[in-house]
Amino acid sequence: MSQDVYIEGTGEGFQNVLLNCHDESMEVIVHMDEKFDGIFYTRGSYQMGKLPCFFDATGNTEISLNIPYDDCKTVKKDDGSYVNTVIVQHDDLLIFPGDTAFEIACNKSSQAVEKKVYATIGLADPDPAAKELPKHRKSTVKGEESVTFTPNDIRPRKKKKKEKKQKKSPRTKRVKKELRDEL
Repeated sequence: MSQDVYIEGTGEGFQNVLLNCHDESMEVIVHMDEKFDGIFYTRGSYQMGKLPCFFDATGNTEISLNIPYDDCKTVKKDDGSYVNTVIVQHDDLLIFPGDTAFEIACNKSSQAVEKKVYATIGLADPDPAAKELPKHRKSTVKGEESVTFTPNDIRPRKKKKKEKKQKKSPRTKRVKKELRDEL
């Protein structure tokens, strides 16, 4: 008896996620629906087990990390953005369905004429072996210097297109025509 379990980012268990882009770091704050007694960390920093990349919550409804741009596996992209993924994990040891993750980014591009800083948050998969979510599943939101992501920002899954209608047989067409003629 074998059942596959698929773990993916979820919009349940949190009220909102706030990202503030500062000069040297990005601050991410998650407001949980209930008291949280799990761990909150940046992807790849689980074994580190300490701040600034890892936080072991003890029943708080608010969890936060202040992530330096040059630490915690933060990646600097060619466009000037600093990107990381934060994981909200309810169990201290294992990832389970119901855990979630967010891809966060602060774009501090010096090439921009306006020299503005943009913050973005999108849903991510908490499973470290998972592939990156497709763009429509990330439900990314963007703001200037800070941004708030809520469960309402998550776009519903697209419905699969119905199979093409089957061609009607000549008999069906004939019966319909006979019925119309009788009326």
